[in-house]
Amino acid sequence: MEFIENIEREEYTKFVINHINSHFLKSYEWGVVSRKRGLTPHYVGLKDKNKLVATALLLEKKLPLGYKYYYIPRGYTIDYTNKDLLNKLTKEIAAYSKRNKAIFFRIDPDIKLHTIDENANVIEGENNYELVNTLKELGFKHKKLNLYFENMQPRFTFRIDLSPSVETLRKNYSKSVNRWIKIADKYGVTTKIGNKDELPEFVRLMKMTEKRQGFFSHEYSFYESMYDEFKKIDSVSLLLAKVDIDNILTVITKEIENCDNEGKKEKLLLQKEHFEALKKSPHHDTVSSYINVHYGNKSWYLYGANDMDYKDTYANYKLFDFQIMHAKELNKDIFDEFGTVGNPKTKKSIAGLHEFKRKFGGEYTEFIGEFTYIVNPVMYFLFEKLVVFYRKPLKLLRHIKVKIQKNN
Repeated sequence: MEFIENIEREEYTKFVINHINSHFLKSYEWGVVSRKRGLTPHYVGLKDKNKLVATALLLEKKLPLGYKYYYIPRGYTIDYTNKDLLNKLTKEIAAYSKRNKAIFFRIDPDIKLHTIDENANVIEGENNYELVNTLKELGFKHKKLNLYFENMQPRFTFRIDLSPSVETLRKNYSKSVNRWIKIADKYGVTTKIGNKDELPEFVRLMKMTEKRQGFFSHEYSFYESMYDEFKKIDSVSLLLAKVDIDNILTVITKEIENCDNEGKKEKLLLQKEHFEALKKSPHHDTVSSYINVHYGNKSWYLYGANDMDYKDTYANYKLFDFQIMHAKELNKDIFDEFGTVGNPKTKKSIAGLHEFKRKFGGEYTEFIGEFTYIVNPVMYFLFEKLVVFYRKPLKLLRHIKVKIQKNN
């Protein structure tokens, strides 16, 4: 068995995209996109009789004094039940890391830890405790299991099995979601697959969302690079929800005319006043936008943004349904909502995101977490100390940036 460096794009993609453990974060395209974030991709793997049997995307992060570390997003593309193969690839990557002054490498496999219920309690079903133990035996250090977004990738998500009929999928939504989609239909919300020319609309909405929620995502150039790279293999969709304010006002006006309930009429009058004010000011007809990536047998809801001035139209709920149905039309097996919390009862602001995603009926899924293989123990110890030293000032700097953003 031979360790291969610099695997050619076509050969790498053919293997990864067709593997049962494929993931867009393991793709050649994601490696290219990661350059925008200052990371250098390395495409390595194992060949048996000149045929690929395992691969890994190593994203190199440079450190002082010529050192570095490798992050392997969502782990290897490999048969994790083949312990000999797993051992061989791990040892080869360790040797590769040592040759290139990488002090450690880290994986976070796209593998379920165990089966959980809607309250995150472990229940009878599938588990992968044996794999966790195997990775430890190979020399990996298992990071403490987290509940939020402290790691490189989400450790919890919701996944929707797309094999049932459209009718069954929608029956699995909560009653409120189906009601809100009907309201969106009433207001004439339309959904579509956009093209690259409409990417600025997504970024505009994302910047609004960042300011509202107090976080930073990416610049336009990153989204453009991601769209361009995944478009090369026809694996990205820009989804848009649009409204017509005149149509919304017509609907509300008719409802007011036919309303006998004073309380409801008062709310409708306030809605009408709100949309009349929006009409008089500069506005856009795109009010919700998502980016999906499709790779292998799955689709992912990667990024999403909304204009909250139009929240009463429930355009975001209609668009979420649209993206699920789009993934089904593409014959994907799984729609991954790409991240939620591991504490459903949290009082943190992120609770709203969890509740939103939960309502679409996916399986609450917990992954096995992060594993670190230490190649240079002395430098790793120093690295960990430096991370702790710099964490507080960096956190303060981010806090200041958020404050400035909210005030602008």
